[in-house]
Amino acid sequence: MEATKEKHAFTPGPWQAHGTKVSTWETQEQIEFHGDEVIAETGFEANARLIAAAPELLEQCKLFEKVLNELVVMGEADIEDRDKLREVLAKVEGGEG
Repeated sequence: MEATKEKHAFTPGPWQAHGTKVSTWETQEQIEFHGDEVIAETGFEANARLIAAAPELLEQCKLFEKVLNELVVMGEADIEDRDKLREVLAKVEGGEG
């Protein structure tokens, strides 16, 4: 059977991470979109913070792509590096890369 890839639209930020005490020993970290819709859960605070930062990280990667493209045009950067970044951005935004 052939595996199918689901495409999901990227949920724009800001996202917030916060913990909910599940038991004496465990906290469930949730990442929320606009303060009320839970978009992810994890058992680790560091993972929650990283996930919550995803929209801002994506915007910085897009800015870096523009800078890197200018550096390629000026001969100061390798086109392969720019193309790798474009592949990553395409995957993040739901494309095949």
